[in-house]
Amino acid sequence: MRRRGERLLALAIRLLPAHRRDLGAALLAEASMVPPGRRRAAWLTGGFWFVVKESAVRKVGYGLGIAAAVVMLVSIDRIGTSDDSGQVSLLVLLVTSAVLGFIRPRWAWLAGLIVGSAIAISEMAAVAWGPAPATPLEPPGVAGAATLFVLIVPALLSAYLGAGAALLLRRSR
Repeated sequence: MRRRGERLLALAIRLLPAHRRDLGAALLAEASMVPPGRRRAAWLTGGFWFVVKESAVRKVGYGLGIAAAVVMLVSIDRIGTSDDSGQVSLLVLLVTSAVLGFIRPRWAWLAGLIVGSAIAISEMAAVAWGPAPATPLEPPGVAGAATLFVLIVPALLSAYLGAGAALLLRRSR
């Protein structure tokens, strides 16, 4: 059982990103120093949890970040009733796109497209199925909501500015 757990952990460590594999290998090397029994099983379980957490965050975390940015942007846009609510929504769009571009520079295009089209899609859905917006659209209806796809441009620019900042930061190290 002991050897099987260590072999499984060794296989799982291969799933880690390259910059985290050394830590996984250290976890595996230290497992032989832990007394057999429950303590070693707990150590190996902790190693598996580390691999799962690091792999899941890598694969799922960015998608959750985009989803959180979209929910925040659409919520702020829908509840805003003041004269400056459009500017606040634009600020949230720019900041979230830049942060997402900074986090994953190679995926900046995805953040720009999704975050940039979020308000247009939510307005189109509201026109089709939901309550009337707090501020009427010009032109009215789906055509007015479709004009909001222009927000993809500033979202993409902001995402790529964030990506550029990340690349500059990595080069300076």
